[in-house]
Amino acid sequence: MRKIILLSILLLTILSSVVAGTLAMYTTSIDNLADGSVVAKEFIFLGDGTDTFQQGIKIAPSETVSWRFKVKNYQNQVITETDLYYKLTFNVQSSPGKNAITPLKVIIKDGNGNTLNSIDGVGTLDVLGTFPLAAAGQFKDYIVEIQWPGNRQNDINYAGSNFGTTVNVAAVASQVPLTGSDHENSPQQKQVSVKYETTVPWQNGQSHNYQYQYKITVTNNTLTPITSWNMAFSLTTNRLSDNYWNAVLVSNSPQGSYTFGNPNYNNTATDTIQPGQSISFGGIAKGMGNEAIQNILIGGSNTSGITDVDLTCQFNKSSLD
Repeated sequence: MRKIILLSILLLTILSSVVAGTLAMYTTSIDNLADGSVVAKEFIFLGDGTDTFQQGIKIAPSETVSWRFKVKNYQNQVITETDLYYKLTFNVQSSPGKNAITPLKVIIKDGNGNTLNSIDGVGTLDVLGTFPLAAAGQFKDYIVEIQWPGNRQNDINYAGSNFGTTVNVAAVASQVPLTGSDHENSPQQKQVSVKYETTVPWQNGQSHNYQYQYKITVTNNTLTPITSWNMAFSLTTNRLSDNYWNAVLVSNSPQGSYTFGNPNYNNTATDTIQPGQSISFGGIAKGMGNEAIQNILIGGSNTSGITDVDLTCQFNKSSLD
């Protein structure tokens, strides 16, 4: 059974004002994309404006489909009158109301077929480009290649109408250099935010020792998903018990050091921390719950470890949200 991949193109507004008529966004119409043909798409930056389109292509296990498009700084005889900087943001995600086709691999290539970047499953990445001021118009070609590794037998895992992937491409242009992210994030924002919350402790009737409930929330502030996430940290005197949820305890050695991994539910909502999204896990611990976790390290299958962490602690709450 071949599955539909939705290609969605959204052209955003110009980031910086320029002389009227010198920068704009314009797109040409496309046809037959739903039939699986390779269709050229042009992004032309010439004056104010926006445009969008949505089309679907079909793909099955072991198949590869390609889609080529062009970025231009001219239309007919009209050419942009400044240096032009542009950014293409590729966001691969589950279609609305569906689960993503996780085996898919989306590869971004230049016009010569050289790989610029790729996404496995779901994720977001940017491609930056420049058109220096020149008398003649300029263009650059790009290719989106979508691969479904494996064989047709794998299709049974994605049968029915509950699975779909959307590839969204946003184009933005400016007369000043762009960075890899146009999110309104503070320059001081860390790659990852961690919130550690504890409840008011209670006394265990059998051991007479105090216990408390804790919750850890990890937020991905980058543009790249953290796949198959894991988190390591330490506590000075408080000790975590074997009672925990929404995670797997990978290690608790040496004493006071802990490593948790994703719950391995085969669900991107719990096993992958998407850009701008959060995951939470928690459990029961021994102690008063009034000391911060330390030595935090966030990792994943696509990162060796993130220590650039913004930690917030809230101790002895009446309840955890």
